[in-house]
Parts: sequence; structure tokens; C-alpha cells
Amino acid sequence: MMSAYQDLELLGYVVGEARPYKADFVALRPPQLGEYVYMEYGGYSVVGLVESSITGSTVLTNDLRFPEDVERIVNNVRSNERMLYYRGSIRILGDAKELRIPPIAPPPGTKVWRAPSEILEAMFAPKANNWVRVGVLLRAPDVEAKVDLNKVVTRHLAILAKTGMGKSNLVALLAKRVVEKGGTIIIFDYHGEYKTMRSKDIQINVISPRLNPKSITFDELARIIGVRPNATRQRTVLKECKEKVDASDVRTVDEYLQQLKLCLKTYRGQSKDAAEKVLELLEAHEKTLERLLGNVAGDVLDRVVLGAMNIVDLSELRSYQADAVVAHWIQRVLEDRKFAEWCKRQRVCHSARLLHPVVLVIEEAHVFISSSSETASKHQAELVVREGRKFGVGLIIVSQRPRGLDPNILSQIGSLAVLRIVHPEDQTYIAKHCEPATQEIMEQLPGLNVGEAILVGEWVRVPTVAKIDLVEEKVFGADIDAVSEWHRTKTEVEEKIAEIEDYLPPPP
Repeated sequence: MMSAYQDLELLGYVVGEARPYKADFVALRPPQLGEYVYMEYGGYSVVGLVESSITGSTVLTNDLRFPEDVERIVNNVRSNERMLYYRGSIRILGDAKELRIPPIAPPPGTKVWRAPSEILEAMFAPKANNWVRVGVLLRAPDVEAKVDLNKVVTRHLAILAKTGMGKSNLVALLAKRVVEKGGTIIIFDYHGEYKTMRSKDIQINVISPRLNPKSITFDELARIIGVRPNATRQRTVLKECKEKVDASDVRTVDEYLQQLKLCLKTYRGQSKDAAEKVLELLEAHEKTLERLLGNVAGDVLDRVVLGAMNIVDLSELRSYQADAVVAHWIQRVLEDRKFAEWCKRQRVCHSARLLHPVVLVIEEAHVFISSSSETASKHQAELVVREGRKFGVGLIIVSQRPRGLDPNILSQIGSLAVLRIVHPEDQTYIAKHCEPATQEIMEQLPGLNVGEAILVGEWVRVPTVAKIDLVEEKVFGADIDAVSEWHRTKTEVEEKIAEIEDYLPPPP
């Protein structure tokens, strides 16, 4: 049968039993993982993805025991004899035009071609305005790999990989794309990876994590000073004193803290011991509170710049303090977006701050939405994945410990970018809790290199194996060259010693 496309590279032929969504083939050369193939059968023009690649031999089999036997066989193979065979497994992605799985399987003997660029461009690089480039296809670098930013907002995204594989580079790239479209993104920067970014093309706004003490909840304050969630009496005391100070006419953070301490010192009743313990915690964290609490009349959203990459710097906070900050921000963003949408329907929008959809990014998400502990951020993030799509709040979670993420939140994430992951438990956890992922896709992850990713879910039309573009502006986050730094320090020390010795008198 002649193909509608000319000069296609023939890879092999379908063999054995096939299914409408999967087929095996023997190949003329080793098939590459992540390579896209093209088949025509039953009136359908079908694209598939190579999910496994096998090289074997009918002569050099596993029952050989001695290297001499292998050498003798190799040396005696005639030039026209085949010693190796190549096999591959194809995941059928769908008809090239409609992207629907055909109702029939490819029959044995169906030709398998390398997918032509014209088909791949239509599938992976749509021209619509909501599609943005994130890289190129790994096995077809002349074809752009694009994603749908609308789906990031309405269906959310998880970026998962072991450390050093390019997660933060992808975050920075998506942030640039959002801002280039006029959108607003807020990144909770746990390790200070993004605050050093500089760009001529987009506005970058670094935000201090300071909170309004009258705006935060008593639970957030309790987390900041280290009151445990199960310390019921301490939490009751803190709540009563906070409500009392919130109702007063304090104007500065110093006044606020002094009034709070006074309330705890003069607390009477059966919980006096609890009040003394809270006072101890408050005084132990006083310096942190002075840095973390800001203008008593301000709101965190006042510091957001619309149409910019907003970076909330959490790098100097402990995890439980950062949790309170992130929870507060998420709550305020969701509240304001709900109000903005209500205003839009009423055709009056004077006091809403976030007038268009916003994307939130939680770095080190296993810290904030943990599978093993309750955090304030987890509750707020769960609200966003359930309700955010209706109000224009998208969530991106980023982690190198997928099995540490809360499964309820992970299961509601509609899109996925997975870079290299080696640990089998992480692969299984992703396949179990992320609807877009399959075990077959997870098995490809150890074969990925730095900056290579598998994109699945609603933000792509079909599973995409891509080489992600490098963001040159992001200079922090790369691996430290320890040996070079040691050598430089050693050289500097030796030079200083030499300078000092020049001024010392000669030994007697």
C-alpha cells in the first residue's frame, strides 16, 4: 500500500497480536525510545510513540557461558547473515487528524514509518494563541513542542523529577511564557532559586514574605511561632489574645507584639501555664516575627505586580514558617479571584486586586502538601485544585519526591511534566495517583537526560517527549563545582600567606 506521504523512512513491520491502543513491531534499525511513528491501516492514518526498544540475537543467546564461544560466533558470521534483531513496542496515540484511537488494531505486516514532520507539527505545535513553545521534540528536533497555557490554569500541573534534572528551569520557562502573554504568576521560592533572575523581556518582582499581623489567622501565627496543632490549650489562649489585640488600635508591628505579650503575661484562669508556654515561644521567635510581620494595614496582594513574574522569597524561613506564609498567600489569592469574578458579573470591579487569572507555583511541594503531615498550605492547595478553575487560579506543584506528595491533591492534577526519575517507588506512585501517567510511560523515565521531559495530560494533545528550552536568565540552581571552589579558596589562602611572609623578618 502506498502512503499519502512521500520519502518516508521505513522502520519495520507490525508483528504478533496487536490492540487498538498498542502494537509490537520488528525493526530495520534499533527503535529509539520516545520516537514517533506513523502507520496506515483500515482507512486510518495513525501516529504512535515508541515505548520500548529491544535488541536481541537468535545466535548470541543467554545460554552461552564462555566469552570464547561468543568471539568464535562473531568472527564466523558471514557478511550477508543477520546476527541481531530489533523490536519495539508502540503506544498508539490516535488518528493523525482527529487524535482519536481507531476502533481497530493494526494487522500484522502493517508498515511502520518514521512519522513525517508535517504530521508532528500539526499535533505538537498548534498555531493557536494559547499554545506556547517549551522546547522541541526529543527525537524530531525540527518540530516544536508546545503546551496549552489555558489548561495550566484550569487543570493545574505537576512538575516532578529527581534533583538537578531541570525542574526549576521548566518553571522559569513557563513563568516567562505566562508573562509574555500578559499573565501574572506567583512563585513561592523556598530556596531562593528565582530571586536572582534578571530579564530584559519580562518584569520580575521579588517580594518579601512579610505578613499583616491583623490579616493572618491565629493558626498561621501559631505555626510561625511553633505552637503544635495538638496543643489545644495553647492554641485557645493564643486565639483569645490575638482577637483582643486585633480589635485594638495598634499601628506598628512593635506595638502589636508588645500588646500580644502583655495579654499573655496577664492571662488569668486555668490555662495560665499554657499562656506562659505561648509567651516563651513568642519571645523565642520575636526576631523572626519582627522580620516577618509588616504594615498592620497592608495586604500581601498589594505587592503583586500584574503581568509580571512575582517571586515570594521564602529562603530565610523555616519550613513551618514558610508553610504559614504560603497558606496565607494562597487563601488571599483565591478569595480575591472569587471576588474579582463576582465583580465582573456585576460589571463593577473597583476593589478587587487580581483582575485576571493567576498562576501559583509551589516549589518543594512535598514540604507544603505532604502525604505524611498536616500543613496549612495543604488545605489551601486542595481548595485551589477543586475550585481554582472556576475562578482563574492555576496551581503548579514542583517536587523531587513524588511519593511525599499528598495523593488527594496529586490525583486532581490534570497535567504532568516528568523529567528523569530513577526510584521505582516514585514511578509507581506517579502512575497510581496521576491520571495522565501510565506505567509504560513511567518506565521510560530512567532513560531521560538532564532537560528532557515527558509531558502528558490535558496541556498537550498527545504524550510529548521533549527537550526543554534552556532559560539563560536563571543562573542559580545549577550544581555547584565544589572542586573548583576549593581550588580557588586554596589559591587565595596561599597568596595571602605569601603576602604576609614578605613582611615577616627572616628566621634567625
